[in-house]
Amino acid sequence: MFRSSPVHVFCLAFVALTAAAPAFCQTAAPAAAPALRVFDPSLVDKAVDPCQNFYRYSCNGWFKRNPLPPDQASYGRFTELYELNRLHLRQILEQAAVPSPNRTPNEQKIGDEYASCMDIAAIDKQGIAPLKPELDRIAALRSTDELPALLAHLHAIGVNAFFDSSANQDFANSNSMISFYNAGGLGLPERDYYTRTDAKSVEQRKQYVDHVHNIFVLAGESEAQAAQDAETVLTIETELAKASLTITEQRDPQNLNHPTDIASFGKELTHFSLAEYVAAIHAPAAGKINDTEPKFFAEFNTLLASTPIDQIRTYLRWHLLHSYANTSMPENFDHETWHFYAHILNGAEKEQDRWKRCTSRVDHEMGEALGQVYVAKYFPPEARQHALEMTLAIEQAMAKDIDSLDWMSPQTKIAATQKLHTVMNKIGYPNKWRDYSKLQIIRDEALGNQERVRQFDFARDLAKIGKPVDKDEWFMSPPTVNAYYDPQMNNVNFPAGYFQPPFFSDKEDDAANYGDMGSTIGHELTHGFDDEGRQYDKDGNLKDWWTKDDEARFNDRAECMVKQYDAIEAVPGVHLNGKLTLGENLADLGGLWLAWIAWQDKAQAEHVDMAAKSDGYTPEQRFWIAYAQQWCTQTRPEQLRTQAQTDPHAPDEYRTNTVLTDLPAFAQSFNCKKTDAMVNPKPCRVW
Repeated sequence: MFRSSPVHVFCLAFVALTAAAPAFCQTAAPAAAPALRVFDPSLVDKAVDPCQNFYRYSCNGWFKRNPLPPDQASYGRFTELYELNRLHLRQILEQAAVPSPNRTPNEQKIGDEYASCMDIAAIDKQGIAPLKPELDRIAALRSTDELPALLAHLHAIGVNAFFDSSANQDFANSNSMISFYNAGGLGLPERDYYTRTDAKSVEQRKQYVDHVHNIFVLAGESEAQAAQDAETVLTIETELAKASLTITEQRDPQNLNHPTDIASFGKELTHFSLAEYVAAIHAPAAGKINDTEPKFFAEFNTLLASTPIDQIRTYLRWHLLHSYANTSMPENFDHETWHFYAHILNGAEKEQDRWKRCTSRVDHEMGEALGQVYVAKYFPPEARQHALEMTLAIEQAMAKDIDSLDWMSPQTKIAATQKLHTVMNKIGYPNKWRDYSKLQIIRDEALGNQERVRQFDFARDLAKIGKPVDKDEWFMSPPTVNAYYDPQMNNVNFPAGYFQPPFFSDKEDDAANYGDMGSTIGHELTHGFDDEGRQYDKDGNLKDWWTKDDEARFNDRAECMVKQYDAIEAVPGVHLNGKLTLGENLADLGGLWLAWIAWQDKAQAEHVDMAAKSDGYTPEQRFWIAYAQQWCTQTRPEQLRTQAQTDPHAPDEYRTNTVLTDLPAFAQSFNCKKTDAMVNPKPCRVW
């Protein structure tokens, strides 16, 4: 589930997007479903020196077996498992799609939504008629005085125009849900796509204008009118982008914390009636809110006063079409959207099979209805218990690690340990499933269903304002192959879909499982103490619990990693952004170290013979190889470029090699020399 708020939920994995619509750490996968192992010695390339490039040493065999599929911008171990899960979901959905009086209400909803998505003939026959009522609403806009009510409706149906509003935990009081007003309204991935002046960025903006033009033509505009309107869209979005925070600035929650109240915020928006907007979205008419980006909303207010109403209509029309131009619209819209966002920006060569996209759509829209069936079939109670045991072991390792730090004062150690002991562990699936009884799904209304799902989610979100925080709520569906830490909830979340090979298996040894899944658990725990997470206290409040000296020492150590990743050139001319990726890099390094400590303790207690070899490798070597093999990934250059510019996760090769160079224990396991490439003479270390 995509969380439409500025509060960051930290995901483990990034896998290439192949659709235009944003998705929460969305993954995609090829058609094959091979047998998967956590530690696979057949993937190791012994022709490569592990002390020179451990990633290639561990993964070259996998690369040879797995050429990059044409429908993928990126394909790795996460997508291998995602494919297996998607096959399972497809079976569930195809069975649920068969009309039967014996279907449960949830089975009717997920089955009919899947059937409506798969019915291309009906979607093509309907054309854009299902969207005509919304296009007519926009066409009827005569002045900005009428905009608040219209924008409220568009936001409710998932149209990302100008800004968005949502319910979120108050930064100062995590037990309180308040309204957040967030910058939005862009069609390109993030604001710097509008401002960079290098040749590639200039070319991509031109290609974006061409894409907007093509969508307008498909919607019935003349070539000349569509060309003019596309330029209008770029102009408006560029002004919004310039006033927005950069993705690096957004990583600091202090930059997003601007509490005010509805009355005061409304007075600042002199050309937009906030009161009318609030009434139209059925949010509380008074009370505390957070204006996450004051500069942006000042520009929004100015833009409304200076922009002709026909251009505002054009902008709104584009975002409406853009929001639905995928599986809900005729194939020509769908393909044009894929062509720009998946092919041009990320390098995919072929559009994914329809069933894959429709399966992912239902998982995104009704993940807990679909996930409830999935869990019953594929996640037995003993799997949940094993996952919990490993999580508790990693937490014990972190307590041990905090106590051993030589740079942190006793005072801050006490607070850090209290925060660690307060972390809530959520594993597999919710204790209480989401209620979809008020959501109507009609079998032959693909676009109408998507519209109703968005209205359902929007209303459900805003209804949280003023109510107790539901700390049992999940923001990923149970079949998801990923995990996350929520800083304001102070919880770690590991969906059921993740606890399978190639990441975890009861049939493999602890060395492999701790090197792989253990590092993931440690990764999410470390997010509570990375450069963002550390700013929240044990209760999830944005509150400073560090001494000034400890904060300075943390920042000095973090800066080591910033410089380390800044030096990496992902593609010619594009370096990684060390500040953007800092949180994930800290979590990768800290998480792997915690897994190592936990496994070493367990191995010692069980008297594991560290000299004994299995498959030709010692237990320690198996640990490191299992870690590396989870990141085996093929990635197109276009996707690498996009990832380097927009994603807080470093590309997978650097998530492997760079982390390992900072851990002397790794070098010792493979007898690496100080002069080897996999040994950092001045290793970075925080946790």
